Amino acid sequence: MHPKYRQRGLQAVVKTLTLPPGVTIRRWEEADFPTVQRLSAAEGWPTTLERAAEALDAWRRSWPALAAVANDEVIGFCRALSDGSITTYIVDLLVAPGWQRQGIGSALLEASQRLCPGSRLELLALETSRSFYARVGFRSFYGFRLSWQEREAKRS
Repeated sequence: MHPKYRQRGLQAVVKTLTLPPGVTIRRWEEADFPTVQRLSAAEGWPTTLERAAEALDAWRRSWPALAAVANDEVIGFCRALSDGSITTYIVDLLVAPGWQRQGIGSALLEASQRLCPGSRLELLALETSRSFYARVGFRSFYGFRLSWQEREAKRS
C-alpha cells in the first residue's frame, strides 16, 4: 500500500484510540531509529545496535511500523509484518519505562491490528511481558526460534 494511504488509514485509527493526554501514534520515521536503538538497548535487546544496518532495513520494510510520541519524543514503538488480511506478526513492541501502564502498548497493538483488518496478531514474548499480554487478551501459544547466528554456529 502506498505510504500516503497508510498514513490516512493510521490517522483514522488513531482517532479511535484511548491515549494519555499529549500522546499520539504516528508512522515510524527513519529519524526515530536512534531512539529505537536506545530504548531497545536499555531493554537488553542488542540487535538494533549489533546489526544496525540490517535492523534499519528491517524497519524500513515493516508495516505497520508505529511510534508513540509525546512532546516530539518517541516514547514507544511497535514494528509488525503483515500479509494484510490473515496474520499480523508483532516483531517489536516497547514502551519507555516512565510511560508504561498508561495504555500506550495496548494502543500500539490495537492500531497495528486495525490497520490490517481481519488479521490475527501473533508474537513471541519474553516471560517478563507475560502479564501484559495476558491482561490485553492474548493467549499463550507455543513457538520456536532459531537465529541465523545459531544456525551458522551449528554448521561450524
